[in-house]
Amino acid sequence: MRVRRDVSSIPYRSAGETWEQIVALVTGPDSQDVRQITNARGVMGSIITDEHLANRALIIEGVGPQLRIYCRHGMRAIEESGDVDSLTWNPTAGDWTMRVPCDAENIAWVRSSLSVSSPRIKVFDIDDPETVEEVNEADSMSKEVVVDWNMRG
Repeated sequence: MRVRRDVSSIPYRSAGETWEQIVALVTGPDSQDVRQITNARGVMGSIITDEHLANRALIIEGVGPQLRIYCRHGMRAIEESGDVDSLTWNPTAGDWTMRVPCDAENIAWVRSSLSVSSPRIKVFDIDDPETVEEVNEADSMSKEVVVDWNMRG
């Protein structure tokens, strides 16, 4: 099972504030290796600023369902505001891995930096073909009815 969350970013909030929002979403009192997530702030700020999370998800696997986090940018970020539904589980409690997209131009330094400070965070090339699971998910999403339970009134 997969769960998706969308976080409004630039210009609604800065890249650093966006990362803080993501950290607050995915961590809790029983999280393991939170320091690896917080240490990634500078690198993740660059990835968020480059808008890589607009089209490819940050993925956390470990405890509970697979979590996919995307960022909204521009007018969409402003229109959707900053609300993010909380999770019903802590995806970083226990053994977890985070995978983040990066462009080919920056992937070497991003991998190098994260391998030292945040070995649980893995980097993949944003231009790599999507996995079979991601393609199947995209196909199934185009055929499903999407219900927004976060009604605003």
